[in-house]
Amino acid sequence: MTEPNRARKTRQRTAFAAPDQRTAPRRGALALRPLVFAVAGVWTAASAAQSQDATQQAASAQAPSSAASVTALAVSGPTTPGGAPLVPKMAEPVKRPDNAVPAFAAADAMDGRTNEDIHLRGHGELRRNGTVVKGDTLDYNQDTDFATATGNVRLFRDGTLVTGPDAALKVTANEGTMHTPSYEFHTVGGRGSAERIDFIDKDNSRITKGTYTTCSPDNVDWYFSASQIDIDSDRQVGSGRAGVMHFLGMPVFASPVFDFPLNNERRSGFLAPVFGYSSRSGADVTLPYYFNIAPNRDLTLYPRLLSQRGLQLGAEYRYLSQSYSGVLRGEFLPNDREADRNRWSIALVHSQRLATGLNAYVNYNKVSDSTYPDDLGRSIITATQRQYTQEGGVTYSIGDWQALARVQKFQTLSTATTALSPPYERVPQLNLSYNRYDAGGFDINFQTDYTKFSIPTENTVQGERLFMQPTISYPIIRPGWFVTPKFILNTTSYRLDRPTGDTQASQINRTLPTVSLDSGLTFERDASLVSKWFGRSYIQTLEPRLFYVYTPFRDQSQIPLFDTAQSDYNLGQIFTENPYTGYDRIADNNKLTAGVTTRFIESETGIERLRATLAQRQDFEGQRVTLAGSAPTSVRRYSDLLGATTIQMFRGLFFDTNLQYNQDIDRIMRSTMAFSWKPDANKVINLGYRYYRADANTGQLALEQTDISAQWPLTRRLYGLGRIGYDMDAKKPSDMLLGFEYVADCWVGRLAVQRYSNATSGYTTHIFAQIEFKGLSKVGNNPIDVIRLNVPGYQPVTAQPVTPSVLDQYE
Repeated sequence: MTEPNRARKTRQRTAFAAPDQRTAPRRGALALRPLVFAVAGVWTAASAAQSQDATQQAASAQAPSSAASVTALAVSGPTTPGGAPLVPKMAEPVKRPDNAVPAFAAADAMDGRTNEDIHLRGHGELRRNGTVVKGDTLDYNQDTDFATATGNVRLFRDGTLVTGPDAALKVTANEGTMHTPSYEFHTVGGRGSAERIDFIDKDNSRITKGTYTTCSPDNVDWYFSASQIDIDSDRQVGSGRAGVMHFLGMPVFASPVFDFPLNNERRSGFLAPVFGYSSRSGADVTLPYYFNIAPNRDLTLYPRLLSQRGLQLGAEYRYLSQSYSGVLRGEFLPNDREADRNRWSIALVHSQRLATGLNAYVNYNKVSDSTYPDDLGRSIITATQRQYTQEGGVTYSIGDWQALARVQKFQTLSTATTALSPPYERVPQLNLSYNRYDAGGFDINFQTDYTKFSIPTENTVQGERLFMQPTISYPIIRPGWFVTPKFILNTTSYRLDRPTGDTQASQINRTLPTVSLDSGLTFERDASLVSKWFGRSYIQTLEPRLFYVYTPFRDQSQIPLFDTAQSDYNLGQIFTENPYTGYDRIADNNKLTAGVTTRFIESETGIERLRATLAQRQDFEGQRVTLAGSAPTSVRRYSDLLGATTIQMFRGLFFDTNLQYNQDIDRIMRSTMAFSWKPDANKVINLGYRYYRADANTGQLALEQTDISAQWPLTRRLYGLGRIGYDMDAKKPSDMLLGFEYVADCWVGRLAVQRYSNATSGYTTHIFAQIEFKGLSKVGNNPIDVIRLNVPGYQPVTAQPVTPSVLDQYE
């Protein structure tokens, strides 16, 4: 028969071999029957009377040609008298090259010519090499691998869905055209529409008069339009012409040419502008430009226009390699109109691995003048900085040994209203330490430190200090108790350069031993009463602790204070051997600290719901070593009583309080309280209170402050946030923050106003405004870091794209 038969069947499915590898069909009338929806399709005989020999002949005949066809499936073996196979046996499959990919088809009805065309009618569907084409009608040429579809066309490939009224496509090569398409990028949640899209090849396509947005189709608050967009999937870049950004129905930004990355890789170009306002500098606009120099190096230029001061130029250079990394940043404001002088800042952070265990680092910061952070800082984070570190050093670590060599200087910013004394500089410092744990049950530590101290202040003692401190302890830890005896030997030598007229010794040696004994017990019981109240099983612990320390007295009044200060008196410090930081003061001790802690622990989860601690130190002789060098005016046998409580009994509810009580004068010396309630995401309320009583012995100044901060939804889309700190002594606010966040389906708007005290006894006000377009960019001055600093527990309200399920992408 010269014309092949055509067959139709409701919702038929079949599979076709790749165009460049298949078997030859048998001549004659054939009926197309869907036997399997798999890698190989089958053709069966049109008549059951066909002989077994003819079937085997069809299976063995091969004709390698470029026309697409199907792979035949034959059977062989013993047969019945009627010729049917008794034991079916699969013929040897035809081996395909790696690039041979089959095509699959399905429809309500289909017909076609062998090795030529297939016509799909009603819910037509064609799949090949990761590409899915669907349409009401679909024609596919097996020889050319060309498909045309009309009516409700859907084209899916690599996470992108394109829909339209018609399409013509060379499937494997991804070459073709679609008119008036709509497209969805499932991996990033974006979508858009266009007048036309041309699929140039597997990696390149062109969109004519197209749009892009991440908004839902029913609420397109913003979209980006362009006359032409070229997509290069191989290089993961896009470029376009005549781009316009539309927001809330208005064009807000335009660019004649533009390019953009298709992934998270960096590319050179302008970054989103930053807008802000400061009461000290006026309107603040920054337009950064980013240079992607290399995969491990980049440069950002950020010209900044300040309406009251002028144009500031800034740059940030970042570099990274396997052995070193760093950031170099600089800013320059020529002829500041307010200050009538040049203003500048420079910062370098560098770290480098020189060899195994050997590393070097640099941390250098400097500004032109003392009011630079007040005038040109972007927030309270930078505006309140008063000391800039200038440090470089080398560290080495091998086994239990660690070494440090560094030079450390400081730039101290002192103003007329805020006078600060500069700290001593280390020029240089050499430190060597050894730490060995569980050496036959002993913990061994040895530390030695040589430092030459220098200070720019005139008529101030300077000099060198050598400090050595070997320590040995023997921890004994058993279930329910522990005992740790410890011995420390403090050896220090000073060689001092005293100012003219100072008759005190220029060379001082000091050796002081310290012994301590730390011990504790742990008792547990079922807290049946608490369990009855809360309906859950709880365990209560009782943990008494005793800590004794002894250090003999040595007069240290002639030793200067290079790096030593009073440690903060708290529950951590009261169980240590020395109440001072640094090495210039070793307190005389004959003291016993007693403390007790109780905890309530949820049995099932192990969550600690409540902890309460009391501790006090008894001084048997009275401490005579002080920072000032003179003996204290009074000797106290008992220290202030310390107490602390932490409660977390319910989800999201947290309460913490600390108390320092002086029994001799019956006064509270310090008290802090913090309350936080966070019932859900983007909901938090914080209350805080701080009270410090003036103490001449420790140098503590009087302070009484309270603060309240919160983030809370006002409506379904509008969130309010703020903070106010109030100084009860000065009877005025110390700092304030008020802000709002509005979250839409595809964008978030943030507005925050911050006001705080500055170094010139005035207030500085900053305004932050930002719009975050979901899946595109952020425009404005980012207030998130400032809000996080002021509102503990704050979570940014964001409309981040949700990564779709693989089932959502299935076509």
